[in-house]
Amino acid sequence: MANISNTNPIQVDGTGGLLNAEVMVSGIMITPSNATWAFIVKDKVGNTVFSANNTGNLGGMPPCVPFNSNGLVVTTVTNCTALIYLV
Repeated sequence: MANISNTNPIQVDGTGGLLNAEVMVSGIMITPSNATWAFIVKDKVGNTVFSANNTGNLGGMPPCVPFNSNGLVVTTVTNCTALIYLV
């Protein structure tokens, strides 16, 4: 499968640019395929707008509060797939 960015939710299973315009993300659902996983999304200028992995304080995915982003670029997808919901 390849990233599908012309649907809502956006379906992600690999790295790369998804959108180049300003968007409002209402939620992100990650489906890990391994005990060790990571997912990072940045805006088009390289600022991290969402990051989750199996390590850290929570040991899982933090709650996703709706946020605006000037573009979406997935820089890390390790052992997972994701659905990105837009408003």
